[in-house]
Amino acid sequence: MRLTLRDFTPADEAEVLRLFAGCDDWFQAVTGHPSGPGDVQGLFYALPEGAAFEQKHLLVAEAEGMIGFVDLVVGHPEAGEASVGFFLVPEDLRRWGIGSEMVRALRERFPAVTRVHVALSDFKPGNEFLRAMGFVADGQRAVLELAPRSAGR
Repeated sequence: MRLTLRDFTPADEAEVLRLFAGCDDWFQAVTGHPSGPGDVQGLFYALPEGAAFEQKHLLVAEAEGMIGFVDLVVGHPEAGEASVGFFLVPEDLRRWGIGSEMVRALRERFPAVTRVHVALSDFKPGNEFLRAMGFVADGQRAVLELAPRSAGR
C-alpha cells in the first residue's frame, strides 16, 4: 500500500472527526471519554512545553480515503528530534501495515529527525505498535532512535 501524508486543512475537519470516531477506543483509554467536535479544534492549541506553534504539524494519511492522523511537533524537545502528540489509525484498519507506512512517510517527510518521543498510555494496541516499531520505554515516555539519513536518500 502506498499512502500519502499531507497537511491537515480546515476542509478536512468532518472527515477527521469520522476518523476520530473510529479511534474511540484510543480516546476512551487516554482521555476517559469518546472523541468529540472540540478535539480537532483543540489540536491547534495543544503544544508541549517549550514548543512553538511553527513546529506543530497536523497530518492526514490517505490511501483511497483518510486512513490516519498524526499530531507531531518537529524540533522538540531538541533540534533533530520530534514529539508525537498522537498517531491514529481507525480500529477497523489496524494491523494492515498502515501505521508502518505512516512511519515510513514521516521519515521521508522529516529526514533530519533522528529521535522520536511519545508519551506512553494505557492503550495496549498503541504500546504494542510502539514496541514493534522499535520504541524503547523510558519512564512515562517511549523513544525511538533513528539512524541519520544521508542527503542522497
